[in-house]
Amino acid sequence: MLEGKKILITGVRNKRSAAFWIAEKAIEHGAEVVLTSPDVERTRRAAERLPETPPVWELDVTKSETIAATKSSVREKWGELDGLVHSIAYADRECIDPDFFKADREQIFQGFEVSSFSLFTLAEEFYPLMNGNASIVSLSFDTEKIWAPYGWMNFFKVALEYFTRMIAMRLGDENIRANAISAGTMKTLSARGIPGFSTMAGEYEDMAPLDWDSSGSQEYVADTCAWLLSDQSEMVTGEVVHVDGGANVKSSFGYEG
Repeated sequence: MLEGKKILITGVRNKRSAAFWIAEKAIEHGAEVVLTSPDVERTRRAAERLPETPPVWELDVTKSETIAATKSSVREKWGELDGLVHSIAYADRECIDPDFFKADREQIFQGFEVSSFSLFTLAEEFYPLMNGNASIVSLSFDTEKIWAPYGWMNFFKVALEYFTRMIAMRLGDENIRANAISAGTMKTLSARGIPGFSTMAGEYEDMAPLDWDSSGSQEYVADTCAWLLSDQSEMVTGEVVHVDGGANVKSSFGYEG
């Protein structure tokens, strides 16, 4: 499905990261993959667990010089790029709190830059290297309602989805697609840092019409991401694809339990 595709994947922190599963699936489907991370050594340890160990390059979305260096490396290694996966999110603890007023402006703006605006930054930088039927995929979370434990991340994900649609509109003439995956709860290492995540995961599993399992959900997300990166989705752009067992249906109708 991805034979010969050259894909840049951000956000692999460990073997439990959603981006790790996406990288694994892309490699299984024949893609050439490069991972990027602000913590290269940590990501390299995770990369060694993949079916093939891909290169890992430093990329910190708050540092323009690392983005430029990565672009130069892509041009030198491949010459062009077929896919970009945005699986980056960050927020100080004060931003992930039901009380929105705990976070200060600097913390909010930093979370917005890393979790949302970075999609625009990366798309702007890398789209000139994309030729043919290229694809940009970002990872979101249920924006149908406000999840109290998620704090400001609720807003960051809404912004991420709007950036996805804006990019889809802007780059359609370049034959570049942009889509987001609204993933259900996934028991990643990052999720464990969200106070109240276990409660969120339990609610999600109760809401989902299908048998949503938060502990194994990364594989469902990875399968969908591989499809969005492939030519099989060549007429899909500007979409937020829900991979959540259908939980968003009840969420959007004000699920009461």
